Amino acid sequence: MGWRKTVLVLALGVTVAGAAVGAFVGVVYLRYRAAPAVMAHSAGPNAVWAAHRWVGEAQPAAAYDRLAGALRDNRISDVFFHVGPLAADGTIDPARYPNAGTLVAEIKRRLPALRLQAWIGQREARGGGPLDLDDAAVRRRIVATAQRFLDVGFDGIHYNFEPLFDGDRRLLDLLDATAALTGPRGRVLSVATYEVEPLPGSGGLIGLAFPEASLWSRAYYAEVAGRVDQVAVMLYDTALPRRWLFSAFAADQVAAIRRAVGDRATLFIGVPTYAERRWNFDPAAENMASALAGIAHALDGEAAAPADFGLAVYAHWTTDDAEWALWRRRWLGVKDKGLDAAARQP
Repeated sequence: MGWRKTVLVLALGVTVAGAAVGAFVGVVYLRYRAAPAVMAHSAGPNAVWAAHRWVGEAQPAAAYDRLAGALRDNRISDVFFHVGPLAADGTIDPARYPNAGTLVAEIKRRLPALRLQAWIGQREARGGGPLDLDDAAVRRRIVATAQRFLDVGFDGIHYNFEPLFDGDRRLLDLLDATAALTGPRGRVLSVATYEVEPLPGSGGLIGLAFPEASLWSRAYYAEVAGRVDQVAVMLYDTALPRRWLFSAFAADQVAAIRRAVGDRATLFIGVPTYAERRWNFDPAAENMASALAGIAHALDGEAAAPADFGLAVYAHWTTDDAEWALWRRRWLGVKDKGLDAAARQP
């Protein structure tokens, strides 16, 4: 009879555990299936990633007018203009950005206060890319490349290397060297960062199952944030299959990363608007509406978003008029009719 009792106890334990998990999922679903009725509106900077064509190709005056108008209407303070990618040696051929100086001049003439940042990045060797940040000479050439874009007139440097894993000292060395360049010039240094591990120490365990996963510890986040002016979290490509799940994840991530960054740097949360479906990205789940819903939950109870907190849209070239209208309504507090109800659907 002993084995029967053992089986019964195990079956009961599994049933109880299953019921607990089901109850937890139900609570999360009920809480995050819709955005809060009131969202804390933007009170600080906001950013957007912009395509390479702005530095790579000549543009008519009307294109600059449209770009400046959209940035103004959507209260964008910082634009990360793609100027790369870096070659394996850490350089960028000037032939890739012949329009960079004209871009800076044309946008500054229309929006003098806008911060134009040179978005410099590449796939890193540990992720199968050509860029080896282990090489100190490569890091020095990256800094020299950044200096060239500051000389062109950019207001800052935005680094985006993928993947970079928790505790990477090479990134910290590169940030220190670049800050020594941007700081004395009064320019901005920003970096694209990753999601934080859900529980302390869990990043390594998750990495064993998913080697491509890059989850940073809170301590490493603090180290990175202490070396830059702005942190832009790439809060997308999560493989979550439902909007409410992504909203719940976003809310938890925003809260955790805010604590990790503290007052060390301005924090941007990346908001996805692209539609290319991949194994780790479902645009029906991860989108402007679900991201804003999660952020609203994270800021629930706050009268306004903190002055050093903003959102960064990825990307300018994938965001349509309806998404910008939703942005203005939910995040900026501009009264665009008929959109809020759509954002609150499960």
